[in-house]
Amino acid sequence: MEVEVKDIIEKSLKKAKDHDSLGHVGKAYAYYTVVAELCSPKRAEIEEAFTDVLCEWCMQLELNNRFSDLLLCYKHSLDIYPNNPRMLNNFAAHLLRNNDPMRAIPYLKKALRVDPTFLPAERNLQNAHSMAVARWHFPMLNDKQRNNAFAQAIHKRISEGYDTVLDVGTGTGLLSLYAKDAGAKKIYACEYSTVMVNIAKDVFERNNAKDIKLIPKLSSNLRIPDDIPERLKLIVTETFDAGLFGELIIPSMISAHKNILSKDGMVIPMRATLYMAAVECEYIRYRSSVLFNKIKEECSLSFDNVLIIPDDEYYDTENLENVKINHITEPQVLLHVNFNDIYELQEFAKDGIKAIRCVKCRYDSIIDGLVTWFKLHLDEEIVIDTSEANSCWQLAVFPTIPAVCKEGDNLTIKTEVHNGKLKCSYTLSTFKSDIDSKCTYRLPREIIMFLNDLEYIKSLIQISKSHETRKLNCILDTSPFPIYGLMQLKKNKHSEILYYESSNLILCHLVEQIIKENEIQGTAYAVSDYRQIQHPVDIILFHNFDMKGELKDWGQDSCHELFSYLLKPEGIILPEKVFLMGQLIFSEDLPKIVSVKDANIQWEKNTTNKSNFHKHNEYINIVTNIKNRYSSYKIAEYINEYKIDQIFDLNLSLYSYIPLSEVHTLIEIRENEKTQSVVNFRKIGNNNKQLYPNALICWYKIELTSDHVHYTKRNDSFMNHMALVLEDELQNMIQADNEVKIKIQQVKGLVSIKLITE
Repeated sequence: MEVEVKDIIEKSLKKAKDHDSLGHVGKAYAYYTVVAELCSPKRAEIEEAFTDVLCEWCMQLELNNRFSDLLLCYKHSLDIYPNNPRMLNNFAAHLLRNNDPMRAIPYLKKALRVDPTFLPAERNLQNAHSMAVARWHFPMLNDKQRNNAFAQAIHKRISEGYDTVLDVGTGTGLLSLYAKDAGAKKIYACEYSTVMVNIAKDVFERNNAKDIKLIPKLSSNLRIPDDIPERLKLIVTETFDAGLFGELIIPSMISAHKNILSKDGMVIPMRATLYMAAVECEYIRYRSSVLFNKIKEECSLSFDNVLIIPDDEYYDTENLENVKINHITEPQVLLHVNFNDIYELQEFAKDGIKAIRCVKCRYDSIIDGLVTWFKLHLDEEIVIDTSEANSCWQLAVFPTIPAVCKEGDNLTIKTEVHNGKLKCSYTLSTFKSDIDSKCTYRLPREIIMFLNDLEYIKSLIQISKSHETRKLNCILDTSPFPIYGLMQLKKNKHSEILYYESSNLILCHLVEQIIKENEIQGTAYAVSDYRQIQHPVDIILFHNFDMKGELKDWGQDSCHELFSYLLKPEGIILPEKVFLMGQLIFSEDLPKIVSVKDANIQWEKNTTNKSNFHKHNEYINIVTNIKNRYSSYKIAEYINEYKIDQIFDLNLSLYSYIPLSEVHTLIEIRENEKTQSVVNFRKIGNNNKQLYPNALICWYKIELTSDHVHYTKRNDSFMNHMALVLEDELQNMIQADNEVKIKIQQVKGLVSIKLITE
């Protein structure tokens, strides 16, 4: 029997290796599984090969929508290799792509327990936390002004007898806690997100509020008496995005009126007023259309008949507090919404035009778009204005193609609601354009940002000109738009083939049009997989920079290995070098994005309008009895389980910060190597303002060549920035008069940054 088993193991191992060499990873996985199950001593020997074929096979299963088979393969494999960090991480990555972060998190935490230096698991855990709890929860809960306003409004209404409450979209349960401390007799809180339901459950238990009934449903699915025994007197909600309606507040309030709220009940907020202004703003301009006129003098390609605009369907949300912005028109009231009037809400629920306003331009300018904000009238007196400084809400931005206007020009603003979302547009009476004669292409914003980075594009054009006499027959350009490769096809007589990376059909059509209009003789091929390339390559422009502030495709097989196969022996790869740069800063804004502080959610009694209290003796008694409880809310420890330390997609021009160190080179990025470094920022002395650094901001230094060096820490860069929020541990280190040392590790472009605390 032992001989037979040994024979099966040997034959299975040979077949596994044979199938693996032929690329038959499914069959190779099956045979490796047989070996691992029958012969535990061989498990360590075949673990790496087993993991390789498992990962490749499961990628194929995912591509073929065989997710249930994928789950079985990973679960069975993890029974055999329960402590394999790559297997744990890759399984979690599949779960994340399947929008299942809560199942992914335990596998990622286990991978990091097994190997704390396994960077892909560290990065995926940050992704999982961001997916599980939307990042807007953190600045919202840190908005003291918002919290105080809702606390006051809830206390006032309950003191007036509206003492049975439904908290719609309770999130962490904060508004329900306000209602409880105000003396509400019955409180119900509904929440659809499973993660937030679990957080709210813990919050209620921690704050002695188990009597709040938590219902894991959408408010529109609540029914009497199945979920709530009787109609309620008060509904509180804060389900508003920057465009007011984006969180589906209208249909949820219609449902609440029909099914939950008593006829004489009230909604907090009472109503909202939406405002708008046409603006001039370069920040918006560089993100809304490509300014080809800026590169005409440098570029030999013609873009005269091309217009590129974003493929976003609705609006952007932006914090423009620190950006130069000119209001071309006076702020206008676009519309009012009364959340206590079901008939008005039902009208708003219908798609179509909601308002048309005619306004005049205040001066000669360029219109870059429309911005909107709103005021929430929580009651007759308490108002939240989302345009005020430090508001957790951002502005809704409706970017447009830049249009020149003159003082006194008439602007007609049209406000619509479609699919529950706000849309704003304008017509300018005097504006004449040749836009209609151009071919319009709706493309991702990363392409617009790339083409509007004039400094970087000029370098690519200059490098292209310097290469015009070189024998570059075949080119691979992986930039968001292959301007370098197209220049070579047009001007370099040796160039015949361009490969560019894209699976976007609209971009492919644009490239074809540029080739046709510029009478380019060479051939361009779009590839989504570098293995599709059929010819040896003379030069590779490798652009793996993500506009959100990190490198693309981290943790995957190194492209350099494939490029070494594709590239001719004398071939060129650009950029020549890439470095990660860093600087310690102090910022009030950045910590609010990553974690919640309990101090920010307490109700400050001294901000209440005292004139309202003497009218309600009963309410005074309630406040007196619970006066010591307003500093006791405990929420941070539960939502901060999903905090992240690294923030991506930061444009530092939008945030206030103070530099508190010199700029340092943190590490050279070598995607075919695992490297690490230690950077000593030295001792950082206290300053007159008693400020300590609480974050490390990072950006890239890109050496395309020794003559063309670019830093991505520019307002018009194609790439945003990253920040690592450090706060207490960094402050403690400085107060102890210790040197600030930071350890940086990078594997295949993926970077981990840690304070050295020993």
